[in-house]
Amino acid sequence: MKTHVLAFILVLAATAASAQTYYIDWKKPNPVVGKPSVASHKRDGTIRNSNGKPKELYFRYDLTGINEKHTAQLCMTLCWFLFPGEDDPYLRPGQNLTENGTLPIYIDLTTNNAEGNSTLKVTLFDKTDTTDALNFDVQFVISENTSIRDAKDVGLAVGPVPSTDALSIRGDELVHATMIGLYDANGELVRSFGSPQSLATSLPLTGLAAGSYRLVLTLQNGTVVGAPVTVVR
Repeated sequence: MKTHVLAFILVLAATAASAQTYYIDWKKPNPVVGKPSVASHKRDGTIRNSNGKPKELYFRYDLTGINEKHTAQLCMTLCWFLFPGEDDPYLRPGQNLTENGTLPIYIDLTTNNAEGNSTLKVTLFDKTDTTDALNFDVQFVISENTSIRDAKDVGLAVGPVPSTDALSIRGDELVHATMIGLYDANGELVRSFGSPQSLATSLPLTGLAAGSYRLVLTLQNGTVVGAPVTVVR
């Protein structure tokens, strides 16, 4: 068992990496927003094989971003409750992704009637080629007020709209931002930005395809705000 874990770590540390050969189509955007009075909230999707070769998928997870009162499980063809502490992915059976096939996947968060934000980070990898890995996170915003407020409601100005190479954010609340992410129209996190600790910052948009996005900021008090972003080329 220890040999498996050591081999996995060494391969991930290697500089060479093969092309990603599978992806996830999500049915619900990030973050998942819901009320604590609802027992559980789910983000589900479909893993799709894109290169015609069968794979045996394993996963590892990081619970450091989960609210202490929330619990989570991950399901593919089987479901696993996710426990805090050291994780050995090889203790779980691999999931067979057939040639040009699919696998269901969903993350389920149990609220235990508690408000708060939770982020689960997951790495999927192929047993025969652990560099063929897919990293993603699923965010949950659990609050009695289930709407994501507009950034301008807390005094944040986001622009220009449309934008080309950079996006500017200004406002007093910016110093309280703990997470800033840009999501595409499918709810996928396409770019994460550091916390600026200032009243103004400029976020680079270079390398992003033209289209509609949503900027989401999480503040220290748990408030989540967003703003539409349009990238033109």
